[in-house]
Amino acid sequence: NSFCTLLGMLRRRIAVSGGCGSTLRGIAGHYAEVSTPDRATINRANRKEFKSEFAVILEQRIQLSGYLPFAQFMREALQHPDYGYYSTKKNVIGGEKADFITAAEIPFFGDVLAAWVMDVWQKMGTPRNLQLVELGPGKGTQMLNMLRQIRAVHPQLLNMITIHMVEAGAARQEEQQQALAEFQTASGRIKWHNSLEALPFLSQPTVFVANEYFDALPVSIFRYTDRGWMETLVDVEPDESVEEHFRLVNAPGASFANFLMPDDLRNKQNVEMGETVEVCTHGMSTMEALMKRMVDAGKAACLIIDYGKDEHMTNTLRGIRGHKFVNPLLSPGDIDLSAWVSFKQLRWALERLPLAKERLRWFGPMQQNEFLEWNGIDVRLASVLREQDTKLALRVLQNFRKLMEDDEMGKNYQVFAVQTNNFPPVSPWL
Repeated sequence: NSFCTLLGMLRRRIAVSGGCGSTLRGIAGHYAEVSTPDRATINRANRKEFKSEFAVILEQRIQLSGYLPFAQFMREALQHPDYGYYSTKKNVIGGEKADFITAAEIPFFGDVLAAWVMDVWQKMGTPRNLQLVELGPGKGTQMLNMLRQIRAVHPQLLNMITIHMVEAGAARQEEQQQALAEFQTASGRIKWHNSLEALPFLSQPTVFVANEYFDALPVSIFRYTDRGWMETLVDVEPDESVEEHFRLVNAPGASFANFLMPDDLRNKQNVEMGETVEVCTHGMSTMEALMKRMVDAGKAACLIIDYGKDEHMTNTLRGIRGHKFVNPLLSPGDIDLSAWVSFKQLRWALERLPLAKERLRWFGPMQQNEFLEWNGIDVRLASVLREQDTKLALRVLQNFRKLMEDDEMGKNYQVFAVQTNNFPPVSPWL
């Protein structure tokens, strides 16, 4: 009774104080609603922003080829080895000076994921070797919390795990190596790989975790015109009265990306002129690569958590810097770019593959708050609160609210799971 009373008091205090205040990458309006530039990026009002070396490189590339598909622009802005956002920028996650906060920075979120991994391991038959792969590990905080929880609950399992961190950015890898130093061994129990394709062949039971990974994969944008669906391209902006050095234009004709559109989109009837849609072409190819990895592993499971919906997404692209939403075309390489995930498209990527239908099964998506509740976050919350004084307990409850409330991460963040069909269904899809 005393715990329930404390919980109620703290929740009321959070409601009065207005919650958390930090920018969550999945809680935002659509692109048309958040495209106002951050004035701090320009020299004076109504003038071009400072042209960086990277912007010059992109302009030259556009001038040589005539245009740049938006998916390629997004990939360069995020992953260019010398100028990309994830490749070079440090301290972009969490904290007041960071660009955004993710669930991975909340400790007991990792505790729940660790419980899910242990449950999968048991359902696999408690194999003596387990490969644990995280896609897009951020600062390494989520894996750190997961490993600490596994060490506390099942220390024997910790000795059976080999960890693989799939991270393209050198700056992120350095942060992760520092965060996970206490779990690294002389033999290199924790390994880093620049991409999913660089991951070595794994013929042992494997668990993949991808939290807020797919939203940062490049998307292709299509607009319906009098010539049908046309891909959106990036061109140089000639108007000196606007801040951006780049603009979006329609392709002059059909492109290869048109063939990557899901069938129901390509064959859709009664489409309104000017209607736009985002196609996560890189996300779908990643699902196919994951499918092959899972089949090779023999027994495997994959947990995907991200903001999105079980439908095609429209105008969700946004740029984020310093907890503010900015025009995605501003300052390439200096802001985070992301788009809501279409879980419908990820599922379609599996449904069209005979091998996936034969060897895998998939579940969801379901809301993050439902998934966390099914996997015991309330029990973990009670345990954490008993160890804290009132001031720290309030902070814990604020983090709990971020994860669970519908107006925070609870509803917009969705959970999708894939597994091989040779062991019982993963939790909570029993």
